[in-house]
Amino acid sequence: MEIDTRFPTKLGAISDAPEPLRSALVEILPAKEPMRLLVHAPAFSSVDEKSPATLLAVTSNGWFVAAEIENGGSTAEKSNFSDTLFLELTSALLFGQLKIYFAAVGTSYSATIKFDTVGEELYREAIDLLLAGIDPTLATAAEKDRNEALLFVTWPLKLRDEAKRYSPKGQRLLSALQWPAISDAFRRELAPAGALLITERELVLISEEKSSPRKLAGDLHEFGGIITFFPRVRLADFHVSHHERFAVLALQVHSAHGGEKLEFIFPSAEEKAVSKALERVLVADLPAKKD
Repeated sequence: MEIDTRFPTKLGAISDAPEPLRSALVEILPAKEPMRLLVHAPAFSSVDEKSPATLLAVTSNGWFVAAEIENGGSTAEKSNFSDTLFLELTSALLFGQLKIYFAAVGTSYSATIKFDTVGEELYREAIDLLLAGIDPTLATAAEKDRNEALLFVTWPLKLRDEAKRYSPKGQRLLSALQWPAISDAFRRELAPAGALLITERELVLISEEKSSPRKLAGDLHEFGGIITFFPRVRLADFHVSHHERFAVLALQVHSAHGGEKLEFIFPSAEEKAVSKALERVLVADLPAKKD
């Protein structure tokens, strides 16, 4: 199979992967484990850095990421779905990044894949597979709510498009909120505009950055930001706190072998709406607290 030397490529088999990434996968992957997705991203250079070639494998039980290193060898990270915490996709001008956070020996780690944004669709496919692997009970296709479109009708066009673009496939949307950027008295941006999507299976937080026109598969797509996917089965606790100019959403995510706490800033005017949406949908998910 011919591999694109510029953009990410979906591979048909492990034998299609180039060395040394192929050997790293063969060495660490259990024999005869079914492969769901295999994506190779070639090395590429940006203004600020040079990124190595990577190989992402999603199997029936977990995932594997290998990256080339300067001496001709490779490094590798892997985890089962049971220890995968959450996913973070960065979308920017000519540059994309997928970070997979996972837990081991009481600590959280992450595996990072950097790629040309022309291949972003392949990594969105990987995200859907990873989320379904983490929570397979809700991975079947769900009928779209007829009123779902009404949730976005008053949103700014750019955020509306991104919410539809990054909403996990096959999941019914239960709640959706968006907020503007936060600025100080001198109109300097303190925190970007953003949005929160709550589905039957996960939370999706969209943190928007400065608009960056970029060419994707023949379309002019204006967006730059970070999209974070939190499986609801990993949520151990959440808290919304008030500050002078803003509010903070804190999420505690856990698996059996470790966890991590993350915080997101949003306008204080949206504090009540965010708290109400989370409490209405997520309280039943949280583990019972002992007295």
